[in-house]
Amino acid sequence: MNRLCFGRQPADTRYRYHPGLPFSEGMPRSNDASFSAMSWNFHLTSNKGNMFIGEGASRIFKCDKNHSAMLSVHVLYNHYKASGGAMDLINNNFDALVLPMANEIRPNMNHDGLVKALERVTIPIVVLGMGMQNDLGPDMSELDPSTVAMLKLVNERALVFGVRGFYTEKWLKSVGLNNAVALGCPSMMLYPGNIMGIKAPTPGAAGKRFVTAGYLSAKSRRGLQLAKFFAGQDASYVFQDELQGFATELGSQPFLNDATGRLKQDVIAPLVREAIGYEAPFKRYFHFDDVEAWRQSYSWHDICIADRFHGAVAAMQSGLPTAILYKDLRVKEMCEFFGVPHTTVDIAYELEIDAFIDKYLSPESIAKFQHTYWQRATNFQRVLRSKGLEFNTDIEAVASAPVRELALQA
Repeated sequence: MNRLCFGRQPADTRYRYHPGLPFSEGMPRSNDASFSAMSWNFHLTSNKGNMFIGEGASRIFKCDKNHSAMLSVHVLYNHYKASGGAMDLINNNFDALVLPMANEIRPNMNHDGLVKALERVTIPIVVLGMGMQNDLGPDMSELDPSTVAMLKLVNERALVFGVRGFYTEKWLKSVGLNNAVALGCPSMMLYPGNIMGIKAPTPGAAGKRFVTAGYLSAKSRRGLQLAKFFAGQDASYVFQDELQGFATELGSQPFLNDATGRLKQDVIAPLVREAIGYEAPFKRYFHFDDVEAWRQSYSWHDICIADRFHGAVAAMQSGLPTAILYKDLRVKEMCEFFGVPHTTVDIAYELEIDAFIDKYLSPESIAKFQHTYWQRATNFQRVLRSKGLEFNTDIEAVASAPVRELALQA
């Protein structure tokens, strides 16, 4: 399979060129750093963490780069007003449609456009990373009919029906969708060498630079606990979607350096204080519209402890020792699947930071994570290779012999 169409998640913040002229590319974002521009950039990607999903899927596979593409298959279908010719472009020009997905299985999620598009796709479909938002009941009655239709179609037609973890796989099989297989998120497959190279930090928080992400929004208990957890530390905070909640305050003033992704401290810090009712300790605030800048900013920090999964993926991709805090099933599922050190926000807050590092980022904890990760990444490649896809990086080549041996024994 050399000509791949990646048809779901974006990999960066780019506009689409609607006329579809051959050899054209969508425009990058402007240099406008206003709130309205930032909001539109958010509209282009949705939650910024999702960029890592689309990027991971589109960069890990060997393919003919000049005859592969990224698009949103349901947007293409809807733009051409349900014309069958739009899907003929997919069927005639690609060998497979790869769908990197996120938390698609949740109530009130409408997949009508996607279902209608996929019904017209005749080439092999590969689904990666689909997951549940939260626990669901014993049947599919909580889901929108279009989501049920999408799941049944994918279960029947997909060459690979890859889901993010064992919770999702178990639930799908319990409702009769038996082709689902837990493979994890493709974002975790992009830089396996960096992840396998993560080293445990020295004990204690003193002298270390931390990076985190979470929910610094109005009256957020999670945000308040995260801020108190980092009290007295040299810590940076990365916003993903919470800035949308400060539209009134940010709408008429400069607050973002688009070149560096850094937010103005004197503008953001008071808004955070008002939102959570506490003087947050963060020395730097960031917001990113591209994944490269995101990773670069993490690379000069020492440790990531974050309440966002894909924000933490950026840290692991950069080789940082990383622990994840969670509140919902989707984050817990992915952490457990890959073995990433994790616990709840409440437990982290109670432990305090020195004890947290000693427990969750110890050499033993990091080694356990890497053993599990190597197993998952090896299986990911094995399953997809069996279906005709090839990889740019062989996971077998990035783990030392002792790590491989321990992983196989685990």
